[in-house]
Amino acid sequence: MRLADRGRRATLIELINELIDADPVFGEAWDKRVRAITNSDIVFQINSEEIEPMMDLIDTTEFEEMLKEIMLTIGLGKTVGEFDFTDEFKFTTIDRRHLNTETKQILINPYDTTGVSYENNDFLLNIGKDNDLGLFIRVIPYAIFKRNGGADYAQFCELFGIPVLAGLYDPDDDNARQEMEQAMKERGSAGSVVMSKNSDLKSIGSESSGNVTIHDSFLNWCDKQILIGIQGQTMTTIDGSSYSQSQVHENTSDDISKADRRFVQRVLNEKVLPVLEKRGYPVKGGWFSFPEKEKAPSKTEQLNIAKEVDDRTEEGVDNDWWFENFGLPKGNRKRKPEPQEETEVEETDPKGKDTPKNERESSQGKKVQTLKVQDHNFWNRLKDFFANAPR
Repeated sequence: MRLADRGRRATLIELINELIDADPVFGEAWDKRVRAITNSDIVFQINSEEIEPMMDLIDTTEFEEMLKEIMLTIGLGKTVGEFDFTDEFKFTTIDRRHLNTETKQILINPYDTTGVSYENNDFLLNIGKDNDLGLFIRVIPYAIFKRNGGADYAQFCELFGIPVLAGLYDPDDDNARQEMEQAMKERGSAGSVVMSKNSDLKSIGSESSGNVTIHDSFLNWCDKQILIGIQGQTMTTIDGSSYSQSQVHENTSDDISKADRRFVQRVLNEKVLPVLEKRGYPVKGGWFSFPEKEKAPSKTEQLNIAKEVDDRTEEGVDNDWWFENFGLPKGNRKRKPEPQEETEVEETDPKGKDTPKNERESSQGKKVQTLKVQDHNFWNRLKDFFANAPR
């Protein structure tokens, strides 16, 4: 870190690469953030219309590799990459070990004193601050603690995980000791021995001589610190304790993914777009963007909406929808009969007082049954909602 503070990042980059490759929690936590970018849709539009050649460029391996390297700027603090338009679009990252961020140069050898400037070059993509060591610097100590702690745990299991066998021989038998030693040598992985009936064999330390909990707790603590440092939370990567807590952690993950998308989008529009325009790509007046998608309703929300549709409409929700979405066994789902509301409608007497009293009472006593009016507008809105909801 002291060398990196003076612009020499070679040893720090080597350490980070070794840790992230060897630690599955570290590597997967970062890969998850990168996948949130590479799996997202990116569009290039001019006046709200997608440009076909640019969409073809976005759908290439080289463009995806460039996105990964842009994201690594967050983790490592600095990225310098080279564009190549000789044949097709190509992007190659300059080995970060060869960067001297103090003199702002690319070095032929990591420990050279002079090199080539990476500033103000149209063929180079220069991202990140020269004095930024990146996000990974926060989690490196815990990854090192975890590696050392894991080695201690492995040694503990080797020493105390397997019981020690003590061979007791008959001292009056001249050959008993030699026989026991030979038997222990020939014991092998199967754990079988051959010995005299005068010999004895006992197991020592069948229970752990130390406390395994402290090792396990320490390693779990290191994992959580790594996840919090990279993902901002732990529950979307490892098991959580409750649904409500997982929702809070998922919201944190969504916020981080949104910030990553905004960062990548700014780099594409501020740094990459001018380079593409100079090379003749049809990008003038256009813009890279990540289309926002509405979040699909949860199963509970879908259930509440479906129940509301059943209550408000005569047709209700299709039976197959219930079976397919909630994993219910197929069967005849009986619909409850719609309740009917009775409204007394008093007929007016066109003849007034001239109508006989018994006829007026008969007319006034009539009851007209009316069915509940279907809310067709509500039903159509619900159908449109599920039809357009993201899968």
